[in-house]
Amino acid sequence: MIREAGAEACPAVATLESACFDVPWSITAVRSLLDDGLTRVWEARTSQATVGAAILRIVAGEGELLRIAVHPDLRRQGIGRVLLRAVLSAVADACPLGVYLEVRASNIAARHLYAREGFAENGRRKGYYDAPPEDAILMHWRPAAPAS
Repeated sequence: MIREAGAEACPAVATLESACFDVPWSITAVRSLLDDGLTRVWEARTSQATVGAAILRIVAGEGELLRIAVHPDLRRQGIGRVLLRAVLSAVADACPLGVYLEVRASNIAARHLYAREGFAENGRRKGYYDAPPEDAILMHWRPAAPAS
């Protein structure tokens, strides 16, 4: 199940962060993002736990996908694809200028997922990531034009 969540999801999202990232965001950081009024979070849940999450900020008709994560034990099962599709569908009207993201250059699986879902590479940020140091690939997605 994919659902947009609120502050109640912060502990589960922070736990997922710790499982997925070398530099995870704390529960305080996740809660602070949700409190800014611009950021939204979605979670992918089984009956037992949060297994995926996406965090997106919307400013002036443009979205930035800040994080998307799937628990390492459950990757390559389509959870990330379903989660990403749900997020993009939910924000298409609020983001007429599209959604941007940065992804590690070495994260080929994520880059392929984004490309399959309509994101196009449009730049590189040298040395963007720490732990370990790495370039970021910039990607952009635009919602489909409304049918006339």
